[in-house]
Amino acid sequence: MTPSAHAQTPLAKKAVALKRELAEKIHSHRKQISEWTLEQARKAPPPFYSSVDLRDSGHKIVPVDSNLFPAGFNNICPDDLRTSPSIMRAQVEGLAARLSIEVPRKILVLPEAHTSNSWYIENLYYLTQILKDAGFEVEVGWIGTAPPTELLMRDGSVRLVSATAKEIHAHPIRVESGELLAGPFRPDLVLLNNDFSSGYPTLLDGVKQPVIPSHRLGWHSRKKSTHFKHYNALAGEFAQLIGVDPWVLQIDTEEVDYVNFNEDEGIDRVEAAVARVLDRSKKAYIERGITQDPFVFVKNNSGTYGMGIMVVHSAEELEKLNRRAKNKMSVGKNKLPIESMAVQEGVPTATLVDRLAAEPVIYLAGCELIGGFLRTNTERGVEENLNSQGMVFRKLCMTDLRDSQSIEEEMEAEEELPVLELVYGSVARLSALATGRELAEAGTLGDRPHPSAADPYGANQAQFGHRTHPSPTEHLS
Repeated sequence: MTPSAHAQTPLAKKAVALKRELAEKIHSHRKQISEWTLEQARKAPPPFYSSVDLRDSGHKIVPVDSNLFPAGFNNICPDDLRTSPSIMRAQVEGLAARLSIEVPRKILVLPEAHTSNSWYIENLYYLTQILKDAGFEVEVGWIGTAPPTELLMRDGSVRLVSATAKEIHAHPIRVESGELLAGPFRPDLVLLNNDFSSGYPTLLDGVKQPVIPSHRLGWHSRKKSTHFKHYNALAGEFAQLIGVDPWVLQIDTEEVDYVNFNEDEGIDRVEAAVARVLDRSKKAYIERGITQDPFVFVKNNSGTYGMGIMVVHSAEELEKLNRRAKNKMSVGKNKLPIESMAVQEGVPTATLVDRLAAEPVIYLAGCELIGGFLRTNTERGVEENLNSQGMVFRKLCMTDLRDSQSIEEEMEAEEELPVLELVYGSVARLSALATGRELAEAGTLGDRPHPSAADPYGANQAQFGHRTHPSPTEHLS
């Protein structure tokens, strides 16, 4: 499935023209970009893997979310499943070289304790299969609440069954002499696929094996506003490097802490942030001749699953929220209270698939693209959150991104460029580099080594510490 904007709409034509302009700029500056990217990765290495949700509106192309523990490997197309093992292998080998250790042979994947989410288990199956195809011995660990007794096997493992009846056995973990074990399995490397929204188990603090990505940057501590602070800084440098308007690649984001919608605490400060972001957006639209009305996403600053998010077109809308709406904005994943909000410039999508609003999601290993998919939604429009009830996933192969003519048939170019790979790939890499800066920033707070050229994927992160309320609101100036 290839993403295609309806060519006859003005917005879609603008989106095509913008991508073409950016692709040409990126292509002509590819040597400088490569050198700049390597330097950024050396200073603040990107995570072992990540996923990035993109929005392509016709006037800007930006990430709107970044996940350090991606959970949609089952949505990656067959072509990319065949090529991703070699990329994963290279990431592990590079990690070993920089840590001055032998290349790991045994990898333990620590997942979410989702025994009832069969599609998550499907993701887990494909992730482990990629690692196995890369030549590693792979087992799955079990951590968290006790599973239903009917899932317990005689050897103590937990039987997990995916949506398509694929079976995985997960082994309860334990620590012996500082080493993490899962049943009889003694891994050389621990790969997390758990965002630890409710907090991470302290036993991971004393583990001798590399644990990647860092458990100290799960959603118990990580904030979206911090990611976008770093992303916007990198996007500004990147835009200057290739000679384009930075606004095209940046996304205005403010942070508002100490918020409780149910208790009407901090809502006035959220309203003020909404007013500021809308005001800046209106001025930017006028300067660039954009006739659309701007809007804003108000979203949970530390969470996933598309929970705790709403669209507003004016600050006054927040004054009129009913009890049901306030309840939805008060609780996130695992019924955890929402205490911090990210107020973010709204970016509509010009990408349509079968007339449904869609957004690309790109998967990376380090800064290498390994796959992706299109998220569509049968119940939501181009301005709304698509990560919600009604969402449907469509395949998006990296080969689709490279085949510019099959996707952008309405474009006529003397030289065929892999337009979407150049543009979407570059924005996704900027997001991965921004996550690297988050990991590096976290690494300055504790007792483990700071990530450096010797630790490019954040495998040996310093202690991040407990959830804290950051300093003053960050936004684009």
